[in-house]
Parts: sequence; C-alpha cells; structure tokens
Amino acid sequence: MVNSKFTTPRRTFKHLSPFERGQIKSLLVEGRSPRYIARLLGRAPSTIIREIKRGTVSQLRSNLTTYQAYFSETGQARLRQAGHL
Repeated sequence: MVNSKFTTPRRTFKHLSPFERGQIKSLLVEGRSPRYIARLLGRAPSTIIREIKRGTVSQLRSNLTTYQAYFSETGQARLRQAGHL
C-alpha cells in the first residue's frame, strides 16, 4: 500500500553562495562567532561550522611557523571537488 499523503515537508537544501562565503570570511576576521554569523545569514550554525572547517587551511609564515586561516575560495573549491556543484 502506497501512502500518497505525506506528512513531513520536503527538505530544500541550498548551497552557500560565494557572497555568503565572503561574508563569513569578513565576519571571522572581525572575531565573530559561528553562531552570530549563522544568525546574521539566516543559516543553521552547523552549516557555518562545516563551511569554516571546509575552508580552513594551514598557512606558513616567513619565520616558518604555521597558522590556520579561512579562505572562502578554498571552501568553494573543495565543494566543487567533492562533486556537490
């Protein structure tokens, strides 16, 4: 028997735009939290946290110490590489 009356709404997923990724970068530079950024962009905090993890890479300073930095282009490239775009 097939139920034709579904009670759960269909999920609609939408990728972050390059503009939103740029906003994430600038807000992180300002020292804003992922929750604040999520509220400002109207997204779930987990979406922002995953994007930050996806776009964060290790960088090397001239004195050979490393640091972590978020790059919106890296997040976009990794998403494209994974076949999601």
